[in-house]
Amino acid sequence: MIKLRNYQKNGINQVRKFFKKGKTAILQAPTGAGKTIMFSYITQNAAARGKKVLILTNRTELLMQTDGSLSQFGIDAYLIRAGTKYINFDKKVYVAMAQTLRNRIKKDIWRNWITRNIDIVIIDECHLQNFNYIFESGILVNKFVLGFTATPKRTGKMRQLALDYEKIIPTVSVQELIDQGSLVGDDYFGVGGADLNNIKYDSMKGDFNEKEMFSRFNTAKLYAGVVNNWLELSPNTQTLVFCVNIEHVIHTCEEFQKNGIDARFLVSAMSIPKEPEKDDTQGKWVAYQEKMRLYKLYKEKHALWSGERKSIIKQLKEKKFTVLVNAGILTTGFDEPEIETIVVNRATLSQTLWLQMIGRGSRIAPKKTHFNILDFGDNAKRLGHYTTPQLWALWHENKNSGDGVAPVKDCGCEGKKDKNGKLGCQRLIHASYTICPFCGYIYPKSTAKDIDLMGVMYDKQKHLSIAVKKISEMDDDELYDYFKVKGHKTPWLWRQLYFRGGVERIEDFGGKHGWKTTTIETAKNFFK
Repeated sequence: MIKLRNYQKNGINQVRKFFKKGKTAILQAPTGAGKTIMFSYITQNAAARGKKVLILTNRTELLMQTDGSLSQFGIDAYLIRAGTKYINFDKKVYVAMAQTLRNRIKKDIWRNWITRNIDIVIIDECHLQNFNYIFESGILVNKFVLGFTATPKRTGKMRQLALDYEKIIPTVSVQELIDQGSLVGDDYFGVGGADLNNIKYDSMKGDFNEKEMFSRFNTAKLYAGVVNNWLELSPNTQTLVFCVNIEHVIHTCEEFQKNGIDARFLVSAMSIPKEPEKDDTQGKWVAYQEKMRLYKLYKEKHALWSGERKSIIKQLKEKKFTVLVNAGILTTGFDEPEIETIVVNRATLSQTLWLQMIGRGSRIAPKKTHFNILDFGDNAKRLGHYTTPQLWALWHENKNSGDGVAPVKDCGCEGKKDKNGKLGCQRLIHASYTICPFCGYIYPKSTAKDIDLMGVMYDKQKHLSIAVKKISEMDDDELYDYFKVKGHKTPWLWRQLYFRGGVERIEDFGGKHGWKTTTIETAKNFFK
């Protein structure tokens, strides 16, 4: 039987109090706080009282999770997914994939089932827009709805959370979870000024334009910089890398492989591009050729370094390889406690995405003292550090950066030929285009400086980010000061000393600082 932690009990009690007067709420808890455990407990109690519960999710792993799955609470749920054609009316708990249910409620029998039979709807990762349709359909009127997320926030033109929920119920902070040993602390390394000038804002996604961001990160120096910094700061650690898009993932994985580091990648499956009509513009044909180039690259490298999602994740858990590279696949619903390093090889304006990515490394595991964040997009400067206190709200400002005159440029680069020997046609095109839609001119990739990440310490008392030396460059006194300010667990210090000189370095340091003999022996035995 799973025992609830105090903050989980308090959060559930707050939900009960709210539902005495309200109908729709969000329970917020950081990544690693056990949201699945909480809604499984709520589901179990509701079913025991004869209530029927519908859980909406966008991840197939929900029932397969070891920690906090419904099966751990003895719940025999009916799964509604692709291929499910009928409703089992005898069940008390149902788990529906978001897209499957969206298709099913087009039929009256499914709409009537929810309207007449379901008492409580629980929405996993409710900040995602995948669930907008269920509110817009009108079938949740007068039902109890409880959303769960670590990051109840939306931006840009996304649907306002306040249209669907009445209240956010907070539970616990990241720092509190670290202090009580439920999460591990971080060592952060940032780039200190990524070149993100003039990248277009996508108001529909509330983030940087993907194509323009990829053009900034798609350079040989940046690929090499990611691997070089990883080798210096977090070598041989189980690592999860987040990239911009499929091509970025493949080239990043390839760079690790070139350096003798066993890496794999996960991306959405690609289908073969559709060939344009014979009389289509040259620009469309050039774009088609670029898509075919990427498709061929994907097929070639997928056979070498990727595979079916379940198989790759299983191999990672079994430590068959060290580095897993992805783009937008493993931001939610992926829980592997042994992950020690998070590489964010992209930039984002989304606080939700940022916290979801770095949260993948925060879970506790045997002998895991901390996790590393290698931030190549200067994201912490814009969005806050791992332990930065957050303020959540149901309403967000709807900024539309698309107002006014669209930015344009003349096709071509001051008379310079592109990689195919073509000159630009000089027609006005949108400033974001990397290929001219009229003549097919291909713009060169932007140049990049060598990357050298620097350590950054977040002072939670003063709420300041302070640049510090790399941990490997600190002397013993500086290392000890850093250890005390960060509040890391004692094995973190043992580990750093061991890497500098084995058990002899631990003995020397312990003797200098007056450690008890039993403490020194415990530290030495930690590495056996």
